[in-house]
Amino acid sequence: MKEIFTVWKHTRQIVIVALTAAIYAGMLIPFKAIPIIPGMTELRPGNAIPVFFGILFGPAAAWGSAIGNLIADFFGTLSLGSIAGFVGNFLQSYISYKLWRILVKDAVVMNLRQTGIFVLISVISGFVCALTIASGVQFLGLMPFRVLFPIIFINDALMASILGVILMKLLYHRIERTGLLYIPE
Repeated sequence: MKEIFTVWKHTRQIVIVALTAAIYAGMLIPFKAIPIIPGMTELRPGNAIPVFFGILFGPAAAWGSAIGNLIADFFGTLSLGSIAGFVGNFLQSYISYKLWRILVKDAVVMNLRQTGIFVLISVISGFVCALTIASGVQFLGLMPFRVLFPIIFINDALMASILGVILMKLLYHRIERTGLLYIPE
């Protein structure tokens, strides 16, 4: 739990928060014009970012994903529900990081086993994100849980499972060589 707040004490981690937020917002904003439920949610291929960056950059990516989602909401879906979106995207990224650290002990090669783990993590973290957002939005009286949850869950799990695996195979080792991967203290 301490690592969540330690991010803000290290310049490099703060830069990763900012980069994650910028990349995530940049991937979400263009799709605000394609709403699934106007004012609530839209098609989101960018939802691979919280999972992928979470695995790479740990808590910094969780903060960046939450902030990036909030920034993107300013372009079409900003409401009180954005608070739930902030928390949901934070959890999606942070849970991805924690589960990857627990389940993958060996080098990342994205073989069949690791690809399966990545998909499992995408589904679990997508479920938590959708649960958080849909519950928060229903609590605020903005939309029923049963309507919003399946849309967010399917979108999060599917996009992260497909695009995230591709990103892991293409970029993981390049990012690892730069020395930017998060290594817990």
